[in-house]
Amino acid sequence: DPATNLLVITGDQYDALEDLNFNFGGEIFSLTRNAQIWPRALNARLGGEQDIIYLMVRDLGTQIGQGDYDFVNGYVFMQRFYTVFYITNHRVGFSATEFTEATTN
Repeated sequence: DPATNLLVITGDQYDALEDLNFNFGGEIFSLTRNAQIWPRALNARLGGEQDIIYLMVRDLGTQIGQGDYDFVNGYVFMQRFYTVFYITNHRVGFSATEFTEATTN
């Protein structure tokens, strides 16, 4: 979508979305389909249209292993998982929250 610079999906595509799974240290952290989209009630704040479904997941434009990053977990991931940054030890930790499996966004 040129107005928001986000990918757009149809209602049928949304219904077909599967969990997006991340494997960190052998533990799986899943973003449900609703966690993968921008909150529709906030579309106008992006300059988007009211009934459009905007994805919060997109291609970084590089091949895996070819750029500085293979993926970035940001806003939607940290809404669903408590995130702790251990700066001294160069580590990060994740834990489920009350919103991890939420069906609303």
